[in-house]
Amino acid sequence: MQTVKNRADFGGRGTKRQAVSATPAVNMDDNILREFLDEPVIPFKAKMDDFLPVVLGVRKAGQIVMPAELPDAGILGATIDDRFRSKMEGRRIPGESFGNFLKGKTGKFWRRNQMQDLRFRLEVLRDLYTDIVEGSQSYKVYMGWIDKLGLYKKELESRPTIREIYIFKDPSVSVELGELQDIRKDVRYASMKAPDPSIPVSLRAFPEERSTSYMKKLASILGFPICCADRYVFDRSSGVLSPEVRASNQILHSESPEEVNNLAYFTKDFFPCQPDCEEAAEIGRTIYEKIRELNPELADRYLEHVAENARMVRQYPEIIQQRIASLEQQAGVGEGDQVEKDE
Repeated sequence: MQTVKNRADFGGRGTKRQAVSATPAVNMDDNILREFLDEPVIPFKAKMDDFLPVVLGVRKAGQIVMPAELPDAGILGATIDDRFRSKMEGRRIPGESFGNFLKGKTGKFWRRNQMQDLRFRLEVLRDLYTDIVEGSQSYKVYMGWIDKLGLYKKELESRPTIREIYIFKDPSVSVELGELQDIRKDVRYASMKAPDPSIPVSLRAFPEERSTSYMKKLASILGFPICCADRYVFDRSSGVLSPEVRASNQILHSESPEEVNNLAYFTKDFFPCQPDCEEAAEIGRTIYEKIRELNPELADRYLEHVAENARMVRQYPEIIQQRIASLEQQAGVGEGDQVEKDE
C-alpha cells in the first residue's frame, strides 16, 4: 500500500517540533488488521488503548507518551541520562561532530548567568531526545504504523525529554492541540510565578493536572467524559485522595460485581468518576461493538483487555509505591531529570 506524507507546522505559541503529518485515510481491511495485530513492537495494550478506537472513529484522538510507552523505554531513558552527564562533564558523546563538541566546550565561557546555563542544558536534553528516541527503531515502528493507518499525528512537549504524540483522523484536532499547549504554558507560568508551598514538590512539575480548563480541553480531545475530568481535577486538587487512590478504593469497596463496569475502563491511565459511569461505559461499549464488526474473536480479547485495565486501576496505589521504592534504590535522580524539574 502506498502512502504520501504531507508535513506542515501547526505548532502553538513558542513551541518546537510540533509538526503534523498525515497520509490518506485507509479502510482497515482484514489484511491491514492482521498485519497490525501481528506487529511485535507495539504491545496489544497500545493497539487497544491508543490506535483502534481512533481508527474506528470512536475517540477523537489517542495519546502516546514518548519514550515511556516504547518497549525499550528503560534503555532509551538510561542512554539519555548517561549522555547528558557526559556532555555536562565536557566529554564528547557518541555521534557528536567535532565541531559541535568544540562549540559546547567553548560556549560555557559565554554562559554568564544561571538562566543561560539552564537554557543550554534544556537544549542539550531536547537534542538528545531527537537523536536517541526519534532515532530508535521502536519509535520508527510506531510512527510508521500511524502513517500506514492513515492517521495524523502531532507532538507536544511536556518536558524536554517527554513528548506526547497525539494521533487523530480529523486534521482540525491539530488546532485544539495548539490551544491545549497554550493553556498548559499559561498554567505552568502562573504556577512558577506564584508557587503554592502546600502542594507537594512531586505534583508541582505538572500543575496543569489541577487546572479545570486544561483537563476539560484534554478530555474533549481524547474523548473522555467531562464528569470524569471534573472528578480527576477535584481529586488532584483536594490533597485528600489522589485520583489513583480514589479510583482504586471505589473498586475495592464495591459491594457487588454489578457496581463495576469494566467497559468504563476503556483506555490506560483513565479513572472514571464512578466504576459504573455510564458515559465512560458507553464509550467502551461502542469500541467493543466496532471491533466486533471487524472481528468477533478480537472483540472477545477487547473485553479481556478492559477487564485488565480495571484490575490495573484497582492495583494502582500498590504499583505507585513499588515504583517509588524502586527509584529510592537507585543511585539517585538522573541529571536530566533534575534539570527538567528545575525548568
